[in-house]
Amino acid sequence: MSDYDSIVKTFGGIRPLNLPAMKYQNTLLINVRSPKSTSQFGKLDHLKSDIEGVEMSEPVVSPASVFNPKTDSLHASMRPIIMLAQCFSMFPVSGVNTPDASHLRFTWRSPKFIYCAISFLGSSTMTIFNIMRIITSGINSTRMTTFVFNGTNLIASFLFLKLAMQWPCLMATWEKLEKELSHRHKKVSKTSLAAKFKIVTMVVMIFALVEHSFSILHGYIKAKECAQFRGDPDIIGVYFQSQFPQIFSRIPYSLWKGIVVDIINILSTFSWNFVDLFLILISIALADQFRQLNSRLYSIRGKYHFIVKAMPEWWWAEARSDYNHLATLTRQLDSHISIMVLLSFATDLYFICIQLLFSFNPMRGIIEKIYFGFSFGFLLARTTVVSLCAASIHDESLLPAPILYSVSGSSYSTEVMRFLSQVTTDSICLTGMKFFSVTRSLVLTVAGTIVTYELVLVQFNAVQQSGALNSTDVCEVK
Repeated sequence: MSDYDSIVKTFGGIRPLNLPAMKYQNTLLINVRSPKSTSQFGKLDHLKSDIEGVEMSEPVVSPASVFNPKTDSLHASMRPIIMLAQCFSMFPVSGVNTPDASHLRFTWRSPKFIYCAISFLGSSTMTIFNIMRIITSGINSTRMTTFVFNGTNLIASFLFLKLAMQWPCLMATWEKLEKELSHRHKKVSKTSLAAKFKIVTMVVMIFALVEHSFSILHGYIKAKECAQFRGDPDIIGVYFQSQFPQIFSRIPYSLWKGIVVDIINILSTFSWNFVDLFLILISIALADQFRQLNSRLYSIRGKYHFIVKAMPEWWWAEARSDYNHLATLTRQLDSHISIMVLLSFATDLYFICIQLLFSFNPMRGIIEKIYFGFSFGFLLARTTVVSLCAASIHDESLLPAPILYSVSGSSYSTEVMRFLSQVTTDSICLTGMKFFSVTRSLVLTVAGTIVTYELVLVQFNAVQQSGALNSTDVCEVK
């Protein structure tokens, strides 16, 4: 037998590979464009998708992970929240109910702006009357608290008016980035951004409504006791005059004036709560963008999580570019809302200290105790949630570092080095007009500040607290 015949006999029984008929069931083909790709090359992307669709037996991304502009874009998610704010004379931007952000606009002649201007005038009037009362009657904690409340809401109305002018441009930038990143990133959470916004808004607004209801009930009980003490049958009149002494100590009372002043107070209460709500929602949206980028980075981890798969340099360049775009968006957002962040933290800190100070006053009845406990607890919870949600942006911006540290020496490139340098040296977070950065450590700083200044306030106000303990007049207006 020749050598050729022996080779044929040996390998003749082996089944040849049928490559065209073989299907790769567990192979995941990812269609990612290089940063150097242009619109001209982009025209071939649909051909690549069609080819890959034939070869893959399963879809690349589940339908729940696909970006849906109707539920996952910030413009669509903020639509019901902005419409709610406009019912209370805030955020007078037009085109909110349109499918995309390109239709947003701000106009001075819109009914929303006129409504906002009327409310702003009412808040200004309340603030002026508070200043006049402080000048004529002197300063104490109660008068100062009322002044800070009205002044804060006046400033908040102005800030949201200013933000409404800048909102179309900001949303156009945000929406453009969302569409660009949606081709490479997938949703991390099964809950859509719109659903998250609705849940958070409902919880905050329900708690704010309960708190305001307790405030009205507490004021009505005090007015009823005062009316019985005076022998005055008009309990509603006594209620309005005791709740707004800065107004009705200077102008004669009438029912319609009391209703108008109470409406302005309701709008101010909503404004005070909406500042914190807005910061919570915008922080959730921005942190979610960073979270999607981090999900893509962490998807290249190996079996034991400390081994990173070798990726081409253009992949790292693309990831670094996405990170840089999000960092730029954070700075742009911070330039618009940093004053609002400072206002929120300053007023929340002040009211927490004042609430602790008022806790030393004697409380009449179970309703007043429930109102104080609920109000103080809600204020603490709201401040904590604002701090943690805003700090989550900074937390998410640091998460790419472990992946970049784990890149092997053979895969380490200039793009990885630039990416790691930006993550470790660039501070990406919201700020309070650059006075402070909102990070997780800020919560402990605020807690320490509360304790320190509470001791100062208690000692400073010792005489007033002694007078409050000896007070028995149910009709006393402070």
